[in-house]
Amino acid sequence: MSVHQTSFEQRIARINSGQAFTKATVYVGQELSFSYQPRHRHRGGLGQTVSNLGYVMSVPLCLVLGFLAHGLEQLATFAVAGLPDAKANLDIEMVRMAVGGLAITVVLAHLAGLRDKGLMLPKLLGVVAGMLFMHNFVHLYPQVFERIFSPVWVAKVTTMTEAHSIYWRGISIPF
Repeated sequence: MSVHQTSFEQRIARINSGQAFTKATVYVGQELSFSYQPRHRHRGGLGQTVSNLGYVMSVPLCLVLGFLAHGLEQLATFAVAGLPDAKANLDIEMVRMAVGGLAITVVLAHLAGLRDKGLMLPKLLGVVAGMLFMHNFVHLYPQVFERIFSPVWVAKVTTMTEAHSIYWRGISIPF
């Protein structure tokens, strides 16, 4: 026998004789007894109502968060690249805006505690709503956007788009 086999046999003999170095009984294998204990029981009342109301309010909050994230994406694009390029491919620009806005939305929603996967659709819809309708706010409040962006940016947006319209792929569709 080798040294390792002898050592293993000595350990097995110690365990079988009850002289092992453990202070407790060690069980190996699956536990066969099963007991179900629920974590907590909801008894309803005001706490459950507030919890339900919080979930219901999270959907509009995600829509607003997506809309604001699109505005932050536009601000970041303006800070990095300046004025929008008139010769750029509008489809690629819309995809870039959607991806950037959704990324910002996911980060902001994570920080706000809105991590549920079911809220991803309202976040995306908020970004899309921002892409389609943000120029209307520029038409309504040009002084605010001049302070945030620049007067040149506001002039470019107001000349490229019509008020009270949907802006899709470089075309303003009035409603």
